[in-house]
Amino acid sequence: MSFQVAPIADAQIDAALRQSDHLVALATASGLAFAFDELGTIDIPPASSTRIDKAQLRALASLYLAAELEPAGVIPAAEALAGLSGTRLNVSLGPVHPLVGAFWEKRRDRPDEQERNAFFARLYGTSSGPLTAGADRNSLFEDRMLTLCEALFALEGQAGGQFGGIAGQTRVRSAARKLLDNLLGASTGIAAFLAVEIIATLKAAFAILGHPHLRAQFAARNIWDVVAAISRISGRAMRPPSPYIRRGKSGMVILAWLAEASGDLDSGRPVVKQGDPVIMAAMEWIEAVLEIGESTAGTNTTNPTPPSITRSSPWSQLGR
Repeated sequence: MSFQVAPIADAQIDAALRQSDHLVALATASGLAFAFDELGTIDIPPASSTRIDKAQLRALASLYLAAELEPAGVIPAAEALAGLSGTRLNVSLGPVHPLVGAFWEKRRDRPDEQERNAFFARLYGTSSGPLTAGADRNSLFEDRMLTLCEALFALEGQAGGQFGGIAGQTRVRSAARKLLDNLLGASTGIAAFLAVEIIATLKAAFAILGHPHLRAQFAARNIWDVVAAISRISGRAMRPPSPYIRRGKSGMVILAWLAEASGDLDSGRPVVKQGDPVIMAAMEWIEAVLEIGESTAGTNTTNPTPPSITRSSPWSQLGR
């Protein structure tokens, strides 16, 4: 499903979602080749064990984008709009009504906000809301990711016969191995299939929130103005979306690179070349983390204990 965009920021998100689709397709259909704009054309090796590892990592890359768009409020805003329609929503849905209706009808067939947060916390250690009691949190992920990003960014300043020098490339391989071990230890085989569900939900949410009719109803310049308006109506606090979008897009590039580099981490060969997009992505990720840290400094992060999940759902045990 596609959605119409106006500002360039929305078009960039659309492109990121299309990249996620490529990663999800690889994660759920082995033996294919894909064109990933930032990384070039990559052929998948035939070895089944390598393919399984790479498929899992590609799914994790696409899910990382989804995890960062969660605090930006995309899916929660679409869910709130669907819940408000027909009650205290004083706008005409018009041509958006069928999309909202379909989104509402499928609400019990997809992970809800609490379940998504539990899953993201288990994978990446972050969540946009409180977690259920006993939910796992990957507390080492961000530290491992930061170490890799610093090692990648430092390659530009290293001297040597090969790009970054032997020491620089060794540092990148070591940091990549630690992040790889962390991710594979935190994820399960269901990650690829959950990626399909969540990316499809994201696309459906953007199709609703980015619709020109809805933007006109809210006098919104872009999707994020729509999200902000719905958040105000529903009484939900909204975080500035820009740093989360940047962190999600750059993190997806880094984890997609990790998937492709995973087979060479023990070879001793250079795993990064000069001008590789993953280096710029590493810088973007670090800058976004710093911006998020500054924007949340002093914020009360104490969350009330959330209600337990009472409905029957195929996702209700995720993150436990």
